[in-house]
Amino acid sequence: MLHLITNTFNPQEEQNTRKGDIAMQKRLIFLSVAVLLTFAILGGVAEPVKAAETVTLKAVTAWPKTATDNQAFFIFTDLVEQMVAQKAPGELKIQYVGGPEAVKTMDQVQAAQRGMIDMVFTTNAYYLSILPEVDTLKLSTLSPMEERASGAWAYLNSLHEQKIGLRYHARLGLDLRFHLYMTKPIKSADLKGLNIRVSANQLQAIKALGANPIVIPPTEVYAALERHVVDGYCWPSVGTRDWGWDKVTKYMVSPGFFNVPNPVIMNLKTWNSLPKKLQDILNDAAIEGEKKAVARFDDLLKKELPILRGEGIEVIELSPPEKEKFLKVAYEEGWKDIIDKCPATGPKLKELLTMKK
Repeated sequence: MLHLITNTFNPQEEQNTRKGDIAMQKRLIFLSVAVLLTFAILGGVAEPVKAAETVTLKAVTAWPKTATDNQAFFIFTDLVEQMVAQKAPGELKIQYVGGPEAVKTMDQVQAAQRGMIDMVFTTNAYYLSILPEVDTLKLSTLSPMEERASGAWAYLNSLHEQKIGLRYHARLGLDLRFHLYMTKPIKSADLKGLNIRVSANQLQAIKALGANPIVIPPTEVYAALERHVVDGYCWPSVGTRDWGWDKVTKYMVSPGFFNVPNPVIMNLKTWNSLPKKLQDILNDAAIEGEKKAVARFDDLLKKELPILRGEGIEVIELSPPEKEKFLKVAYEEGWKDIIDKCPATGPKLKELLTMKK
């Protein structure tokens, strides 16, 4: 007899099985979450460590990249790069945007004020119109290092911050002097009848010595000399060959006068936004850079005079009485002009920037 064996479907039993499977899945999920939380607390599972973002400071200079003046700035930026690599790898970079081809020379400081750029290496002559006190730097008898020790740097920085929203970061210029370079010889401190190219910080002194001062940018000096619009120009003791002026210059007059004060200035909001670690690096690089820049340009000066003489430029040494007259008029007129313009701050700056006898 054939028996058919059949499986009997039990709905209640199937429902109980499904409930058991769901309960098991919930227990497994709960255990997995608990394990992950435990590892996270103990450090077994952690958020990946994010690398610090690079702070990039955009910088411009008043001169084309290859100009001798810029050597001082690149000493500073090289030091920043080295110190960042040692103390804060990848956290700070100074991006050199360019010179006048990037931002016109006379617009650079205002661009820093507006935050369009973060850092400018320039000369004080290019922002006297907004901070006349900075003109005192040309009359300083101190090195950049001595200006920090005397309190002059701190006072100048406070004036920059309060009056124009900038930080006076360093004076990288250059412990050189300005000279008269001429197309015709002179024998005395009397410059009457001569047209002399100047920047704003030499204007009053050259005028007091009897010349007609003409303010034109460096880019126009060669043509002015070639066309006899000017009889000479004021420029530091190093750097005339950068512009080709040596080819139309016949004489260099001694003594030199006034400092060549090229400051590094920064947008104040940018500076204040930096963490202290990066501010310290920029400060340390400024202090070391000032020392190295002075040494570099002292060496360049020793090499420059023989080169100029070799190109046929004659050095005119004024007689001692005429030399004394030249310097006396230049410095007296310089301080008089500043104190007339800045009666509240000029006398203090004169005290801070003058070597004690």
